[in-house]
Amino acid sequence: MKLHQLLAFVVIFIFSLNSAFADAAEGEKLFKANCTACHAIGEKIVGPALKDVHKRRDAKWLLKWIKNSQAMVKSGDATAVQLYKENNESVMTSFEQLSDAELTSIVDYIKKESEAPAVIPDNAGTGTSKTGPAAPQSNSGSGFYTETTFIALMVMAAILLLIAFILYRLKKVVEELHAQKFPEEAAEERAENISWKEDKSDFRYKLFKKHPVVGTLLVSIIFMVVFGLLGFDYGNKEIGVQKGYAPEQPIKYSHELHAGTYKINCLYCHNGADKGKQASIPSPSTCMNCHMHVTASAKYNGSVSPEIQKIYEAVAWDAEKRVYDASKEKKPIKWVRVHNLPDHAYFNHAQHVKIGKVECQACHGPIETMAVVSQQRSLQMGWCINCHREAKVDVANNDYYEKLHANLKAEGKEMVTVAQNGGLECGKCHY
Repeated sequence: MKLHQLLAFVVIFIFSLNSAFADAAEGEKLFKANCTACHAIGEKIVGPALKDVHKRRDAKWLLKWIKNSQAMVKSGDATAVQLYKENNESVMTSFEQLSDAELTSIVDYIKKESEAPAVIPDNAGTGTSKTGPAAPQSNSGSGFYTETTFIALMVMAAILLLIAFILYRLKKVVEELHAQKFPEEAAEERAENISWKEDKSDFRYKLFKKHPVVGTLLVSIIFMVVFGLLGFDYGNKEIGVQKGYAPEQPIKYSHELHAGTYKINCLYCHNGADKGKQASIPSPSTCMNCHMHVTASAKYNGSVSPEIQKIYEAVAWDAEKRVYDASKEKKPIKWVRVHNLPDHAYFNHAQHVKIGKVECQACHGPIETMAVVSQQRSLQMGWCINCHREAKVDVANNDYYEKLHANLKAEGKEMVTVAQNGGLECGKCHY
């Protein structure tokens, strides 16, 4: 095999290996976002334990089951019906919004976690643990950094060393060819290299000839600092930050029209924002309060607006007869989530909207001007902390802070920030 063919083979191998682990890593994210509420790898929660499910079920069957389990049950699939009955006829959420590639990555992650060695905690209280087949895996899993990952990284490191060696040999071959074709230039370069190695006043001589260890360490430290800072900056500003994210929704709902032109209050649709943690997505029945009568047909030559028609299809509404059609199947509207906080960050809408009197625009931007909703803020921890440092608590006009206001008056103060009221304590958002 020629040298360039070997190099091409190695590069292709690295990309394929990296792709395989990238699939499992993507599957882990999707699994934790969609599956952990009902499933764990090694134990039954709401649904059955998923350990070795790739061995128990055919791959195509698994994809169909995850996408729409109820469709398979209704079709009379014997395995699907049996599984449905074994789990108390609990209806599994459909994931038709996920592609086959995404579902396959979830199965790949389950396979990786199933094959990973289980961790048995040391009950003697020594703080150590050991591996063995008896310990069930918890819902959290062992993450991406497993023994398999370590082995893969070692293989990739060995391949990179091989590439470095090949490139080094290529450099030597090119230098020899250059020296044969241009002997005079080669002689001058050799003389220059020898001169600095013998000139004790030359900086390169002091650094790399007289003190090679110091020179190597200095270059390594500079390299690590520069790339470490670049990596930190990238991780801080890019990873997990979705500022500007504006996905296409199944229905082209315009906040500019509803909240801006028609002045519909945010809490009319998002009626959970002042009552609990989630703002809640409005159900189609909320839309039908108006669109049972409003069809926008004047803009479409007497026909119902195509976007409003999608609502009608979701709730099985017959626009001509103006009744719900019991013969039609109702379909959920698959909205795409725009704002998404990490699982370890706690945020309560009611605490901010009802207690703190925070306007929706403070976090979501000028939502009443958006035809397409996009994430306006970074939602990073630094952004939240800065808001807590600057936002003032309206203690004078809020009964919730009645005792706090009385204490402030006794101290001769009239205003306090969220930070001064405990808004910078770690446990407020990470408990």
